[in-house]
Amino acid sequence: MKIFTSPGILLIMLLSASAIFAQMSQTVPADKAQILQSGPGKLYCPNCGMNLVKFYKTSHALGDDQYCSLHCFCEVNPESNSGMEKTQVVDFTSLKFIPAARAHYVVGSDVKGTMTMTSKYAFADRADAEAFADDHGGEIMSFEAVLAMARKALAQENQMIAKKRQSAAQKGRKIFETMCGDADLPDFSSIAAAKTHLVSNQTCGKLKDEQYQAVAIYLVGRQDADSVGTAKIQVPEKAKCLVCGMYAALYPDCTAEIVTTDGTQLYFDGVKDMMKFYLEPNRYHAALEARQIADLRVSDYYKLKAIDARKAWYVVGSNVFGPMGNELIPFRTEDEAETFSQDHSGDSIVGFDQITKGLVHGLDQ
Repeated sequence: MKIFTSPGILLIMLLSASAIFAQMSQTVPADKAQILQSGPGKLYCPNCGMNLVKFYKTSHALGDDQYCSLHCFCEVNPESNSGMEKTQVVDFTSLKFIPAARAHYVVGSDVKGTMTMTSKYAFADRADAEAFADDHGGEIMSFEAVLAMARKALAQENQMIAKKRQSAAQKGRKIFETMCGDADLPDFSSIAAAKTHLVSNQTCGKLKDEQYQAVAIYLVGRQDADSVGTAKIQVPEKAKCLVCGMYAALYPDCTAEIVTTDGTQLYFDGVKDMMKFYLEPNRYHAALEARQIADLRVSDYYKLKAIDARKAWYVVGSNVFGPMGNELIPFRTEDEAETFSQDHSGDSIVGFDQITKGLVHGLDQ
């Protein structure tokens, strides 16, 4: 039996938590926020789309670009010292922008941060920073040190953010399907661009800011999925790993897939089992030869999206395990693999062509 819920009730059920934002430590009254950007999307972080008033106290800026957090600043400005002297940050006390290079950051306090598990708040006056640290804990650091820390943490934080966006996208899809109808939408270059379009054109009517954010995340994710065929390996509920026999759908963050030349999709609960099959296909599938394997896809550890297994990089011997124990942990780039390996005690990093039967079966020992 289907139970139907009215659009208004559905939105209340999905988004009743919106009042929480008013109590966030990062939030200030709108008339206290200094917005450096212009244009219809000026209130949104150009990297993630979040509202700059709600996340004002962690805002960083370079030129006219204003970001909700140091994380977003670093993601857009990846060079180690790029723009350091021109970067500005909001002083927690005065709520004015100050040169970041002269700020005193309190790092790791009990006050929640933005886009990170390790909060970072800046102060123009060291005495203010010390008083804040006395009340909330944390270490006082220079901008240069904090910048290096934030850049090193980017990949791991992006993994956390990707998981949160999955939940937001599900809410966004429900809102879009309920409130937005058959809207004809352009392609969007970012979450901020999608959000600006929704607000400016009232595509879904008048929503709360976090509702617009969820819909924008959904739309950009849907767009990305269309551009690559699928954003994530979709495993049928009853599909079993052809090597170990476990239900692969139970491990959606680890799944791997082989597509044969006739279009058959074969699923695995991890890279290790996929590689066992790939290296000896007729051991597990009597009728299949290596030449009949067309594509191999694995789940990128940080972004949880499907990537070409032949172009991926793999960390061996880390302290992160898969469904079958020791695992080959896949990444889109070698830099991300190196960051993960340093953080999780990896033994080595290998490319696809370096994965041998000895290496794969050695992970079981």
